[in-house]
Amino acid sequence: MGEQDTDGVEALLAALGPFGWWQRGAVLMLLLPNLLAPMYSLNYVFVADRVPFRCLVPECEEAHSAQFDNTTASRLVQTDACRRPGPRRPGAQTCDPTDFDADDSLPCEQFLYQNPDTVFAEFDLACREWRRTLIGTVRNAALPLALLLTGYVSDGWGRRTAFCVFGAFAGVLGLVKSLAPNYNTYIALEFFEAALGYGFNSAAYVIMVELARPSLRAVFACATGVAYGLGGILFAETARRIPQWRSLLRVVHSPALVLPAYWLLLDESVRWLHAAGRVDEAAAVVRKAARWNKVVIDESFINESLTSSGITGRTSVWIAIGQVARSRALVLRLMACCSCWLMAAFIYYGLTINSIALAGNKYTNFALNMAMEIAASLLIMMSLERIGRKITISVAFSLCGFAAVIPFFVGPGMTQRVMYFVGKLAITFAFNSLYVFTAELFPTDARSSSLAAASLVGRIGSVLAPQTPLLSANAQAAAYGGAAAVGALAAALMPETRRTPLPQRARDAEELRRYPPPPIPMRPPLRSVAPHAPPGPALTRIISLSV
Repeated sequence: MGEQDTDGVEALLAALGPFGWWQRGAVLMLLLPNLLAPMYSLNYVFVADRVPFRCLVPECEEAHSAQFDNTTASRLVQTDACRRPGPRRPGAQTCDPTDFDADDSLPCEQFLYQNPDTVFAEFDLACREWRRTLIGTVRNAALPLALLLTGYVSDGWGRRTAFCVFGAFAGVLGLVKSLAPNYNTYIALEFFEAALGYGFNSAAYVIMVELARPSLRAVFACATGVAYGLGGILFAETARRIPQWRSLLRVVHSPALVLPAYWLLLDESVRWLHAAGRVDEAAAVVRKAARWNKVVIDESFINESLTSSGITGRTSVWIAIGQVARSRALVLRLMACCSCWLMAAFIYYGLTINSIALAGNKYTNFALNMAMEIAASLLIMMSLERIGRKITISVAFSLCGFAAVIPFFVGPGMTQRVMYFVGKLAITFAFNSLYVFTAELFPTDARSSSLAAASLVGRIGSVLAPQTPLLSANAQAAAYGGAAAVGALAAALMPETRRTPLPQRARDAEELRRYPPPPIPMRPPLRSVAPHAPPGPALTRIISLSV
């Protein structure tokens, strides 16, 4: 086991070529769930959006025929949206302002809404703002359970199994949620849809990371980020055209019903099959990939690469986690990852949720907010491989802390919007990079569980984020700035993983601090192998190793 095992799998995947038809097909298929992911994780931003409302004045208008834009009645309740002036003569039917006592106000008993397009209006949540923001909090509170389930199923039964199962839940429960008859049912379905339907995107990402060579991981992360951003922009345009929340949910959740069909189209991760001891299945996937990529790999090389570890059966998820827990270096690394995820999630979701409150059209602001995902992904591709993981993530956190604080101390205008989106760009860069960074820091048999654990802690931040609109401007600025500083420090404490092989076992992960990494054989023996030439002079061998 150890470094040799990792090199064997790495060399085998490298023999398939950097980005052949097999890799291209898998990546293209896995971009669909990335397009759908923002529509599911952020739909409450529009579905539960606040709709303008006012008090119904029963002395002035009939409940069954009252109109929201009744200017006469609106003038009576313009001072307080949740209270109305008391009548001087109870029972009198009048709209004359002199017949009402502004100093003797009463709590509103009924409300009128500008439109019934969101759950805020349909479920009558006026003057109960906490019930509206609770929707986002409940959804994000379900994500820890989703991540635990994803890690358990993904590491125990396979990445493809987790993807198909949770994809089916996302489609079915999303459609059922669109039929909710009342607020309590809706919020319960929001929880279960998030808990059982979120994991398909995490499983898809792990599959992409594990089929990539080290030099292509940042490129794949870029592709997923671009797809996520495009999905968010598409969702903003869809919400603009379909404002009614029930119809919107049906339109965006229906495509998830095709995800279980990926069982027939998508191959299981070779790395997971190797770690689970399913050598024959791993070899079959490699042979199929070789046919697609039109390369010839020697059968003995396949067998030697996949059996060199001597694994005889699947490693238990709990044993894998125990191996991480017994390593002081990996425990400290996991704690640092959790800190980064917590701070990134808090800032990311806080800025995303508050983007529709900026001056201007809410759909345009949300689309611009999601466009930062695309820009951040392109920056990831350019910087992670050239500069390194931990330096760029630390700088991104620092820039976010600076840019996210300024909007709270300047008035509405272009400066506020520009700095707001700069902060969103920086935190998106850091957040998306953490997926790559975390996956590279832990061994294969505990990679998905470790990624899920870090993301699990991060969801505490996403649970708190929907409540940030209730804070003052100074409190929000302090929260975002402090969180960014902690994230920058935690990222700086972790080892660099640029162009290193993915660690197969805990021992390999502990040795990541060695830099530069040992070279990976790029070409295995082919079916027809020429006899080995005698060793050349020492200087020649040194030069060839350095190229």
